[in-house]
Amino acid sequence: MPLSFRRVVVNNLLFLLLCGFFSVNALAADIIAPTSSLSKTPVNPDGENGWYVSPVEFTISATDLESGVNTINYKVDSSSWVSTPFNNGLNLAPNPSMEDIDNGNTPIITSWDATVLDADTSYIRDGTDYAPGYATTSAKIITTGTGWHGINNQTAFSAASPMANMSASVWVKTENVIETAYFKVYLVLQDIYGVKTYSYLTQSTGTTGTVDWSKLSVNFVVNDPLAIGVYVDIGLTGTGTVWADAVSITTTTTNPSVNFTIGTNGTHTVEYYSTDVAENAEIHSCSDPKVNCATIKIDQTVPGNFHNSGAFRGFFGNDHQLWVYTNVEDADSGLSVFTDKYQYHTDKNPGFGRFSNILSCNSTWQPDGWVILISPPFQPGVHSAYLLTPKTEFCNNDWKTCKTVRFYVEDMAGNSTTKDFCLNGPWVQFLGGGVVKANAGIDMLAEPNDHNSDGLVETGNDLINFFSTSKDWYARNSVEPKDYNYNTWYSTVKPAPTTITGNLRTTTGVYLIDSNYEITNANLPNNFDNDTFNQIYFINGDLKVSYNVAVSDLSTALFIVKGKVEIDKSVGTVGIAVFADGDLYTAYNTSEGEGTGTLDLKGVYVANKFVFQRTLQGTNNNNYPSESFTFEPKYAIKLADYLGTNSIKWVSAD
Repeated sequence: MPLSFRRVVVNNLLFLLLCGFFSVNALAADIIAPTSSLSKTPVNPDGENGWYVSPVEFTISATDLESGVNTINYKVDSSSWVSTPFNNGLNLAPNPSMEDIDNGNTPIITSWDATVLDADTSYIRDGTDYAPGYATTSAKIITTGTGWHGINNQTAFSAASPMANMSASVWVKTENVIETAYFKVYLVLQDIYGVKTYSYLTQSTGTTGTVDWSKLSVNFVVNDPLAIGVYVDIGLTGTGTVWADAVSITTTTTNPSVNFTIGTNGTHTVEYYSTDVAENAEIHSCSDPKVNCATIKIDQTVPGNFHNSGAFRGFFGNDHQLWVYTNVEDADSGLSVFTDKYQYHTDKNPGFGRFSNILSCNSTWQPDGWVILISPPFQPGVHSAYLLTPKTEFCNNDWKTCKTVRFYVEDMAGNSTTKDFCLNGPWVQFLGGGVVKANAGIDMLAEPNDHNSDGLVETGNDLINFFSTSKDWYARNSVEPKDYNYNTWYSTVKPAPTTITGNLRTTTGVYLIDSNYEITNANLPNNFDNDTFNQIYFINGDLKVSYNVAVSDLSTALFIVKGKVEIDKSVGTVGIAVFADGDLYTAYNTSEGEGTGTLDLKGVYVANKFVFQRTLQGTNNNNYPSESFTFEPKYAIKLADYLGTNSIKWVSAD
């Protein structure tokens, strides 16, 4: 049966003063530290072997049942502490931890009354189960009846002012709740005669079934001008068991919590604690035993840095039966190794797969089939591995068409990748000690026996596959430089360009060709490669190079192109500098499987994307590059007066 209440007339001012008195006493007596809890999204590792493969969002929530939370503090790894302040956290709920008991009386817990009394329900003060951090008891409701059963603080309600913003929260645990466990919020109203009435206002989120300790909460506005207080009614509908603990009612709608995200690879440690207004602080330590400390592992990067790859023949069998190998790395979780496999492509069948007998191209072709590698037995989690295929038949000696091995590699976190390696495939070379800069990564299809570059290799991410430098200078995850495009250079250059048509010039100057342009034998002056000059050509369109072009060692010719650049497959030398807003094609008119000669490019080259299209005949790709770039620093020196204050600096590495 519902509890009854006596009609009591009290003076509003006296009531508020009394509430203030009790609030001051609660603050002065607060000797218990707040309690913090940490949650993660995703809740559990979304990769394998305890690794996360995506950024992890952390939420640290704190509750103080007396003076209120003052700060939440945390740090990640060895970084500085981050402190977030809060205010108005004074808890107005009476006996919030259910610690006091009135033995033998109907309100079994001091300040908390049973909402409904019947033979189907018992209300117990449980000293064996309580919300983590809020020792040492909880209120337990067990019912086999129907309808609502709960406990409330109606007789010891919390003071409230009309139109105030407030919040309430309760930690609950449920067992076999058939319907829903939650709490309701009621207003306490008092008229001019001192008569109190009670009005339902709102309710919290709910939980059902069997759920461990979780926090239910709700924000609300005291929306009645006659309101002098609020109270909560905690319970359930239908049968089941509910434990309630750590009740909070505050004059703020800001629940003390902070959010932050860790998105970098590696093992990370989060240490945290909160303080209350009475200056009590939680214990925290990341040393054993760990208190308020959590550790996670993140690996969002697939294995990479494929390098030192190749193929070799044995003493027996034909010369197109090969073992193929590569090295691969994974810096974070390490390589799985037991999941490594490969498939291959020959010109006998479309797509990737395997023959049922990998030493016979007359056996059954299995599209998308895989073969297990015979790599040495590595311990799972190693950061570098040597991958080796068994001896495989590639059907013929037509090496001008790529015969490709596709390696499959997985790391311990479950990130996987495939990497194609073209046997005897074309490769590019960069000489002159310059910088090879890619705003993304570098991912080549083949690899030379030696190195691709003799200078610095700089990329915008971690990816550098089948590409190496003899200097061993790598700058990964570099910042993308300021974007200088056709319009930027045009507005920067001095003097202003002179518009020309027809042939190129053999005199120093800045020129504008206001259309597409093609360099041919017909429009290339006879002495272009011998005369001395410093030139800049602005091509307001596309540039096509259909004839060998070069300048002397004493001259410079920079072509700044608004569109794309296409080089004919017959061209062997391009001895000019090119800055292009569009892509640069090294053999735009070549056909699939067609052999071409090496393209030598000498100068400075910038493009949106380089499309390398050259393939040397037979096995020449083993020893000669398909495209060879030579950096010429004379462009940075001789054209400085034309293009502003850009500079270049050489520093000894010794």
